[in-house]
Amino acid sequence: MVEQPDVDRRLFPGSLTIRALRDSRYHNTAYAIAELIDNSIEASAALIELLCMEEAKKQQFRIRREVTQIAVLDNGTGMDRKTLLEALKFGGGTRHNSKRGIGKYGMGLPTSSMSQCKRVDVWTWQEGLDSLLHSSIDAEDIEGGNHLVPFPDRDTPIPEAWRRAGSDEIYQNRSGALVVWSKLDKVQWKTAQSLINNTSREVGRIHRHYIDADIHTIKAASFQKNQPYNLENRTQFVANDPLYLMKPSSVPEEPWNNEPMFTQWGDTKYYKTTVDGRESTIEVKYSIVKPEALKTDAIRRLPGNTPRGQHARHNIGVSVVREDREIVLEEAFRREGGSAENPQNRWWGCEVHFGRDCDELFGVDHNKQMAVKFTQAAKTLARDDRSRQLILDEMGLDDDKIHEIVGDIRDETRAMMREIGQMFARRRGADPSDGSKRRKNPETKAVETQTEADRDAVASGKENPTKTDEARAQIPPQERQEGLKKQFIETGHTEERAKQLAKLLVEQGISYQFNPAQLDGYLIFNVRSNQGVLHINLNTDHPIYDLLKHIEDSLPENSDENDPAFQSSVAIRLLLSSWARMEDQTELSAERRQIQDIANNWGRQVDKVFRQLRDRDG
Repeated sequence: MVEQPDVDRRLFPGSLTIRALRDSRYHNTAYAIAELIDNSIEASAALIELLCMEEAKKQQFRIRREVTQIAVLDNGTGMDRKTLLEALKFGGGTRHNSKRGIGKYGMGLPTSSMSQCKRVDVWTWQEGLDSLLHSSIDAEDIEGGNHLVPFPDRDTPIPEAWRRAGSDEIYQNRSGALVVWSKLDKVQWKTAQSLINNTSREVGRIHRHYIDADIHTIKAASFQKNQPYNLENRTQFVANDPLYLMKPSSVPEEPWNNEPMFTQWGDTKYYKTTVDGRESTIEVKYSIVKPEALKTDAIRRLPGNTPRGQHARHNIGVSVVREDREIVLEEAFRREGGSAENPQNRWWGCEVHFGRDCDELFGVDHNKQMAVKFTQAAKTLARDDRSRQLILDEMGLDDDKIHEIVGDIRDETRAMMREIGQMFARRRGADPSDGSKRRKNPETKAVETQTEADRDAVASGKENPTKTDEARAQIPPQERQEGLKKQFIETGHTEERAKQLAKLLVEQGISYQFNPAQLDGYLIFNVRSNQGVLHINLNTDHPIYDLLKHIEDSLPENSDENDPAFQSSVAIRLLLSSWARMEDQTELSAERRQIQDIANNWGRQVDKVFRQLRDRDG
């Protein structure tokens, strides 16, 4: 073999490696800051401070303040020379073999820092500030060929701005650390106020268990470069619990800032598994909104538009928590085409809690940003109505603990969604069994109009009776009521509500019933005939549902039927009920399948243009 000494044979060329590491994808800047806070927590810091330095920057037409440096300061145990060197190395760290703790591969400090800035400086002390050590890494130096971490020095003092901005309580502590990011070039939020507000929300959720236990206090503040003594945007992070069971919490509305907004759904479930010959336990907990938290000062105001509802909108998903630290808020349990505007999505919570010994089982990545295997299982199962085993057999996958947990979460979240749907129905007021006392609304107006039109068409000979018409005429009323009642109970209605609805439909001779439902794909709705009634199931994951509910829930309680919004809602429902009638009149199965294919394609086109409209108009 001929030697070629002039050929670069390095497996990891320095310039390319640092560029790749700089592209490490954190969800946002707050998640990168959370990595620094992880280190402070592991160092047993009682007080952690996030500090932002702002400078005036000249824009095209104005002067605007922007964050130019970010620091995390703590009163933890600090680091000696060797530990500081390891902390700044990619893949360094000192906790690789720990059985407990937040850390994973020793990538947190350098990787999170380089994902946001080109330079990171670290100062640390263990015997008061007289023992101060300093070191740094710079992306430009690394790209230029300098691949050595500078040996810690004692000659670089903490810059005066950070000494003034940080708390005396920390600097007077026997030990501590200061991490400073400079040469910022990838920070998501440019102003201190937006950075602190967003980070307090994200970190408040990621580290909520530590905050709630009152083990660590996390604060934030900003200052202008030339005024480090004048702190602004002072904030203390409060637990942001997506299960809404903790108190106090960051919900910006009384009484839910000091009282749980949700209640636990069922008992905590425990799953046993064996990892490396040792038994480990995975905990899964569920929560659901309290009915009183859905109440508003006016029926026309949606709870989702309240401050608490907007807060919950940012916490949709299953919280995957490792060692009391959230890894990801997994959204896969919302069906394809789902929307944060779907009111059912934001009013339930679920938390999966496990130890670091289950990292391989869940597929936790080195940045602690993903639980890959959990997410893959969720995407496989969460949007499919069939049994877990049938789905896995079809895909050639083995059932395992992750798929068992995900399958159970799928079933429980759907049960909670059905219950939440009933809460909204009760909130709007259940229709009384006496139809004469019902308040006119677009839905009742539409079904009554469509029913009367169908009767007139059949009576005049313009249309032939459908099988649904025949069932309505032939099945005894009591039998129809029992059949309808059973159906409504199976779809999540309470027994009393199901009884009222069934009695109303039969006694009033109504031919149509609108129901909220979760449907796969892009269907706007589907149609099912039962007991002489055409049930139009509106897909809550489609934007048309959001539009319709927005129109109707914005109507005054005693709205005029001549109100344009009222008439618009009636018109949309009549379009859907007319389609349902067309399907019911189609007897050949091949033609019905063709109609249903058209409906799916139609729904896809509507979804496309509505999303374009939202993107354009914000």
